[in-house]
Amino acid sequence: EAPMPTPIVRLIPMDEAAFPAYRDYFIDDYAQDLASNHGLTLAYARQQAEASLLQHLPQGAATPGQSLLCIIPVSDNVGSAVAPMAGIAGYLWHSIDSAAHTTFIYDFYTLPTHRGLGYGKAAMAVLEADLKCLGVSQIKLRVAYDNPRARALYEEIGFHITGYNRAKTLT
Repeated sequence: EAPMPTPIVRLIPMDEAAFPAYRDYFIDDYAQDLASNHGLTLAYARQQAEASLLQHLPQGAATPGQSLLCIIPVSDNVGSAVAPMAGIAGYLWHSIDSAAHTTFIYDFYTLPTHRGLGYGKAAMAVLEADLKCLGVSQIKLRVAYDNPRARALYEEIGFHITGYNRAKTLT
């Protein structure tokens, strides 16, 4: 069978209207990560996730120095203007360190309905092109050990391992 065409996406800055849904997703998702990877209770993990979000994004989507983006699928109908389709395929949050010419991806999420269809890869390609124009020469990120789908994507698009996070729970 023919390979699936790569979807076309745009990365648009998140507005305040989209932020509450993002905040709710992020706190749930990060709390699960903290609970499963760091042995925290879900209730405590939720508190930690909320505190972390507030610390990093005190002004929500408008926090200076943070780039919160929505991944928007673009319909490509022949003969019509290219227009955003209804809805968001995912989110991408990164923060550029101009002095070091790097950015750090805090969060990269594709909605379950859009997984396995190339949206993640397409979004990363758009991000890379945008970053090159801004003089950024390296993207850094952390990926949870228990997320093989994400690890496979990053490997496929050229990321390499630069270290390992380790944790020990003291009892």
